[in-house]
Formats: sequence, C-alpha cells, structure tokens
Amino acid sequence: MKEVVVRMIPSYFSACGLSLSHPFIHTTPLTFWLPIISKKFLCFFRVFRFYFVFIFLTFSIHKKKSRFRVFMCYSEGSTWNAANCVSIIRGPSDDDNIYLKSSIVHHYLFGYELPDTVLTLGKGGKCTVLATKKKCEFLEPAVGRAPKNGSITGLKLLIRNKGDENAENYEQLLKAAREGENGANVKVGVLNKEFKNSGGKEGSIAVGWEKKLEDSSSKIEIVDVTAGISLIMAIKDEVELDLMKKSSVLSNKVLKHGFIPRIEEVIDSGLKVTHENLAAEIDGIIEDPSKINLKVQKDFVQSCYFPIVQSGGEYDFKVSAQSNSGDVKYDVITVSLGARYQMYCSNIARTLLVDPPKHVKETYETLLGVYQSCLKAMVPGYPLKAVYAAAVKHLRSEGKEDLIASLPKTMGFSVGLDFRDPLLVLNAKSTVVFKEGMVFNLAVSFAEIKLSESARSLVNSKSAVKELSKYGLVVADMVSITSNGAEVMTKYGKALTDISYTINDEDEDDDGDEDGKLARKIAQEEEANPTGGRRSGRLAANSSSAADAEGAAERERRQIQLMARRNEERLRELARNSGKKKGDEKTAKAEELDSYKRTKDLPDNVLPNQVKVDMANQCVILPICGNPVPFHISTIKNVVLPDPDAAAYLRINFYTAGMAVGKDAPENIAKLVQKYAPYATFIREMTFRSLDSHSLTTAFRQISELRKRARMKELRDQEEANLVKQDKLVRTKNERVPRLSDLTMRPVFAGRKTQGNLEAHTNGLRFISTRGEIVDVMYPNVKHAIFQPCENEIMVLIHFHLKNPIMVGKKKQQDIQFFTEVIDASQAVDAGKRSMYDPDEMDDEQRERQLRKRLNEAFKDFCRKVEQVAKKNGYSLEFDIPYRDLGFSGNPHKEMVFIQPTLNCLCNLTETPFFVVDLSNVDHVHFERVTFMSKAFDMVLINKDFTKQPWRVDMIPNEDKDAIQVRLNLLNGDHS
Repeated sequence: MKEVVVRMIPSYFSACGLSLSHPFIHTTPLTFWLPIISKKFLCFFRVFRFYFVFIFLTFSIHKKKSRFRVFMCYSEGSTWNAANCVSIIRGPSDDDNIYLKSSIVHHYLFGYELPDTVLTLGKGGKCTVLATKKKCEFLEPAVGRAPKNGSITGLKLLIRNKGDENAENYEQLLKAAREGENGANVKVGVLNKEFKNSGGKEGSIAVGWEKKLEDSSSKIEIVDVTAGISLIMAIKDEVELDLMKKSSVLSNKVLKHGFIPRIEEVIDSGLKVTHENLAAEIDGIIEDPSKINLKVQKDFVQSCYFPIVQSGGEYDFKVSAQSNSGDVKYDVITVSLGARYQMYCSNIARTLLVDPPKHVKETYETLLGVYQSCLKAMVPGYPLKAVYAAAVKHLRSEGKEDLIASLPKTMGFSVGLDFRDPLLVLNAKSTVVFKEGMVFNLAVSFAEIKLSESARSLVNSKSAVKELSKYGLVVADMVSITSNGAEVMTKYGKALTDISYTINDEDEDDDGDEDGKLARKIAQEEEANPTGGRRSGRLAANSSSAADAEGAAERERRQIQLMARRNEERLRELARNSGKKKGDEKTAKAEELDSYKRTKDLPDNVLPNQVKVDMANQCVILPICGNPVPFHISTIKNVVLPDPDAAAYLRINFYTAGMAVGKDAPENIAKLVQKYAPYATFIREMTFRSLDSHSLTTAFRQISELRKRARMKELRDQEEANLVKQDKLVRTKNERVPRLSDLTMRPVFAGRKTQGNLEAHTNGLRFISTRGEIVDVMYPNVKHAIFQPCENEIMVLIHFHLKNPIMVGKKKQQDIQFFTEVIDASQAVDAGKRSMYDPDEMDDEQRERQLRKRLNEAFKDFCRKVEQVAKKNGYSLEFDIPYRDLGFSGNPHKEMVFIQPTLNCLCNLTETPFFVVDLSNVDHVHFERVTFMSKAFDMVLINKDFTKQPWRVDMIPNEDKDAIQVRLNLLNGDHS
C-alpha cells in the first residue's frame, strides 16, 4: 500500500524535502498522510483525489465487499429488464443538476465523479472503463488487483482514441457486453432519462457510445435499469448508515441551534424579516456550521436545497417549493431544511404554532398520531404503500375523514446520495418492500386546511392568527429501517409543547356554551364589586426596603390576575357539572350477609345452649332461647371477657343504628346499618353466663381470632383494590445492562434492611435484593424520577414517585427509593480532644470528599444511561435534580426536615416517611399564622381533588416566605 502511495505522489514528497528512500515514508501508514495533503496541499489533493479513492477501493476489497459486487449480483427481474450488462454513461459535469443518476452512481462507486466516461459492468464480472488518457493513468494502479473469489474478475481500461473516433474502443465495449451470449441480441442497461441527454459535445466519448448502441448493426437492445440501481443504492452499508446519521445530526443541529433561536428572537422582538432572508440565514449556517459552534469541515457539508420557510396562509410542502419574499407572519410557521454531509443527504421539517387556536392544536395532535402510525408501518417486509394506508386508516379510526383530502400524494421518499429517489416514494401504489438498511425521509403533512371564523374569534385580537383563513402543518424526519422497525435519526422534538408559542393571551374560550358565559358574568361582577379580596396591605406596608415593597406589590397584582382566572375556571367547572351531578350520585349498594343459605348448612355439632364459632363460614352461632342463631363476624363490634368470679361471662357488642359505627367498622356493615336504620330493630349487646369458664374462654379466643382475620382480609382487599396491573418486565439481552450495585431500598421488605442491585432493562428497572426479593419499576408507571446527589446529606439517592402504587411485601407503596450512604448516620465520638490539624482527621475528610464525588458521578452516569435506554425503547423518562438553593426547612409530618423543590415537585427524600407533592396536582396554596409576632408560618397545599386531604408543611421560617411566593408566581400558582 505505501509503495503505491509513494508512486502516486512523488512530487509531494519532493516538495516536503523528503527523499523516496526516507524511512519515515516507508513506515508511515496512508491514514497519516491524508489530513496533511488535504490541509496543506488542497489543490494538489483535488487533482489526485479520485486516484486515492480508487486505490482505497481496490485494497478494501480484501477486507469487505466492494460496491461493485452488489451491481454484479442483480437478478433478471423486472427492475433490471433482463439486462446482460450495465452501462453507466457520464457526460460532462453539470453543476446545475447535482442529482443526476450517473453522477450519483459515480459517487457511490468511486467517491468521485469522472466526467465523459463510459463504465460497463458485465455478468462475467469484468469491468471496462473508457476514458481519457489522464483518467486511465490514474486508474491504472487498480488493474490486476481484483480479489480472489470475488465478483470482480478484472478491470480493463480503454484510452480515448481520437484517430478512429473510438471505433475500436466501442467494439471492445460491445464485445465485453456480448460475452457469453452466443451471438444473440444483447440487452444493455442504461439510465433511460439520461440516455441521449448527457449534454456531451459531438465527438465526446459519451455521445459516440450512445450512437453506437443505437446503431442497428450492433444488434443491441437498450433497456432501462434505473429501478434496479435505485433498489441497490437504497440499502445502505454500515459506512453509509454512519454518514447518514452524521448528516441527519447536522440537519437537526442547524434546526435546533440555528433556526429555532433565530425565529424566537424574531418573534420576541417583533422584527420584520422576509421568508427569503430567513432562509438565506439558515442556508449560510448549513454551509458554515461553525456559526453555531459545530466543528465540521466546510468542504464536507453543503445544502441539499435552499431552505423553505412559509407562513401567513401560503404553504407548499413539495420539495420543489421556494420561500417567497413576504414577511414572516406570527401564526403558523413551517420550515424545511436539508444538509448534505460528504455527499449524503438528510432532511427535516417542523411546524411552529404561534398563538394557536384550539382547532389548530387538535389538528396538530392528529398529525402527530398519523406520524406515529406511519412509523409503525415502516417495518422490513412491508410494502412502501403500507405507510400511506396506515395514515388513512388512522384518520378514519379517529373520525377525521375530512383530513384525508389534505394528505399529500406521497408521505416521503428514499434518501442517500440522491436527495429524492423518484422510484422509491411512500405513496399509495408502490409495491417495493422495506428492507433493513434503507433510509427514508418520512414527511407527514396536511395542506389547505380551512380555519373557521368561530375558531379565529377565540384568539386574542392582536394575534396574527385573526387574519389566517387557511393553514398547513408538516412534520418530516429521517428514518432508518432496522430489524426492530423504524428508527428516527432526527431527534428534534415535535410535541405540541416543543413547537407552540404564546405571545398574546387567549381570549376567554367558552366554546359558546351558556355555562362559560355564566362563569364569566359572575367573575366580572366579582371584579367590579369585590366582596373580600385576599390582599394583605401589611406585607407591602412593612417591607424592609422600597425594592421589597415593589416586589410585593407586583406579586399582589399578579395574584389578583391569577385568582380571578382561577375563580372563573372553578365557576365554569361548577356550572358545567351542576346538571351532571343530578341523579348521578348513586350510593354503592350494600352487600347482604349470607353465611348459610338454609338451616341444613349449620354445623352438625351445635348444642342448644353453646356459643359456637364457625371459622370456615366466618360466623358466630349464639344460643337465643335455646335456638342457635348465626351472626356474621362483621356484625360484631367487639367482644369482652370480664374476670370470672363464681361464673364466667362473655359480652358481645354489635354495630347498631343510633350511634357512630366508628372508623374501624367494615365498609359493608356501615352501609347495611345506614340502609336498615329507618325501620329495623338492632341488637346492641348480648351477654352469656356459664359456670364452665373453659367454653366461654375458648369462644372468646376464637371470636377474637376470627375478627382479626376478617379485619386483615378487608385491609388487604382495600390495599389491592386500586392496584393497576403492571406490564411484565422485558429483560435486555445481548447487550450490557446499566447497573448500580450495593444499594439499599426504601421501603424495606418485612421490616428488614433491603440491599441489592438495580438494573435498567428494556421497559423498566429491576431491583434484586441479596435475599432474592425482586421489585420491578416500569418506565410507564414512573411519574417523577429524582436524582439527589449527596452535598450536605449523608446519602446519594434515586427516587421514583409512581403513577400507580405497587406492592412491596404486603404493603402498597407509591414511592420507591434506592440509596447509598456516604458516611454512617451516627458516629462514635471519643472523649479525647483532637486538633484541627490532626493529619488522620484531614485524611478522613479528604477520603469522604472523594467518596462523595465518586458516588455522585456513578449515580449521575446511571441516570443518564437509564434515560438513554428508556428513550431507545420508546419511553419518556427524565431525572429531576432538587434545587438546593431554593430549599427551606419545615415540618410535613412529625419532625423538621429540609424541603427542596424540583422542576415538578416539592419533596424531602432523606427522611421517612417521604414527602413528595406533585405541583401539577396543587390547586391553591394558603399561608397560615403569617404574623409579625411569630418566627414561623404554616403552608397548606390544597389538592385539585377536593376529596383528598391537603398537604401541610408547618414551622417554616418567616425569612423563606418571600422566596416561596416568588416561586409560586413564576409557576402561575395562586396563593393567599
């Protein structure tokens, strides 16, 4: 290899002052020289570029399959039209049409374009190239280097001969094409659209060969092999897939760090900028990624097409569309851009919604549903038309048949070196089958959707949406076909929260209903004639400074607005639900007690004057006037056995009407008592006397045991009543599983300390204790995942607040935590005094700091890997980190703890029981005992579900009140 390099560029080494015999040259691999050549001798390298590429090709054949091979393994199916050989005719370079198929094929085979060249590939494995002398000299080192047992049996170079106008060369090409056909008519495959349209001059190699093929004396039948070549190039190898991913990442980065910040700046500042100018800025970023701090060589990147930015009701989602010269309107903005990295193309498109009405939001959510349905249809073995069928099926299932007419004719196309292959499009007719390794641009869009006057009337009068009569929506991503289905390569978010902006508050959206009008009227009356607003003049009047007074006044103004809005929402909800509640409230029917269906079912050994306990039927048989009468165990409130004297006594108390049944009473008994209270007669108490204390003592113990069992069963049923069945954990195989070892879990199993390992699998996490106990936490069941590093705490932990409780041991738990202690919670302190310069103590502190840092990094790395595993398998899981600077002390349970806010919660995770409040479930925050005489106040967080108890945090220091109120203002939370 190095000898070839030395023969190839002797002028380069002489220019560097090195002789050909220099040992450095002979011992240095070619990979060392390439960056030097491309950096310092760029012009020289361009001359020899394809020489390098072809030499690499000949040597790489020994290590991997050559791309020539796939061309030689074609079948005689319809896509190849039974061609005996393939002839790639490349005319002169055409900078105006960079996506010519012949140019794409040259880049695919050589990594370079060879103008005015004819390349033939025969079934026998012989490759013949007709080109100018200079090109043949460059290709000569590849002659005779065909690998053994390979599909390429040889390479033959034919030099252009102006003397006979290449007549002899054409005959040799025909001979190579006819090889093995025994004089029969030969079918030569060409690129039909470019045949006789190569743009070559009279006398050029390409034009002369085209005439020779059309000559009747040649006995050649010309067939089109474009479809076969497209199918071969559609399946990407590992190198191509890597380049496609890099190209997709580049497009994604340009959108995320280039277009989005720029359009947000335009919207926030109210700037006027045309679609063309904005598209030109994005095109400049693609051509020079260093503008967004991407370290990519300019020579490697270029724009696939001029970016398309549209708004204001004029939308065209064809790839041939152009940005117009009108100003960007702040309504529905669409952007489409494509980057080309080392000749491989990618494309991404997004829609940005500014002040979107409810109708537009709903339509966009429908678009995302269609997008997901299309992704699921992109599976190896399915035809391309299945994507379009999936889109139509989804719209029909959602009752959106009117949007089918707004779908585009094609939902995407194959992408690679060619930006858009017209033979591989996702339309309703294509029968081509998805194969692993293909890459498509999935583009789902709705066009020409009318926006009604009623929908526009709901937005703010200042919004540009007021003038929007029709709109369009589009989402496009790069998608790779894998064995597991479709994999999206452009990761920028497309959820409504990622692309929606509000610059003007919406007008009141009452949907024209009478309840909404009533709620608005009441709210306006309340605002005009306040009857008791929650305004505290003392807080502002007694502020310590003018800045504090101004901040408090601003908070008060903000709270008035929030309170008015919240009151109106509550009134609207109450008004809407007022009619629904009538007749809807049905008391759950009490279940009648039925221990024995008939008297024959009573136990056989029941005596007339004996207290008998039937454990199997949960019944106590009591003698009344010599007759055995059964009482269900749930009717017994308690049983008492007084100290015996001459005789033994047994008193049994029952649940009766006219007195409180108590909170420990079974739910069914409470309903039965309420049901029969108006007309039934209840037995409150029964006392039995016996001279034989043994029988009553035995009955007392059996009744007590039966009551205990019944109570435990009821509690267990209540625990499991609202449990949601969890999915079965799918364990990850054939790849490394993220794992944290030597963790302690809280809550514990059966009162014992639970230690073990935590692993992240396909659809959830599994904790396996050292005793073999297993706890599975599924990704879909995680409502909030929190990672708390050890800063001033004694432990580093991962906490999961679940959507639905799970059973840990015999108890239902909604919070699961895994932690590792950095230091012991309690340390022995000896009586001796230690110096502050004690080297042993300094070493201990140093080791503790290093341990904290190491554990924090390990837990942080694990959280990052868990997020990646969840995202890879289609789940959404993100870890929050508490804001320690915003924390405060308080008493949520029975002791003072340090409470810290996260992005979505208010929590204390160090002490048990855990305190986790989901802020999205908080309806209102009320501060109690806010006086100047006390040093602390209390905070009550009212749940949106008024049937649930509010959360309380007592004994919060007064100095934290302003910080808490400021944060509530930022979160649009009202307080009083």
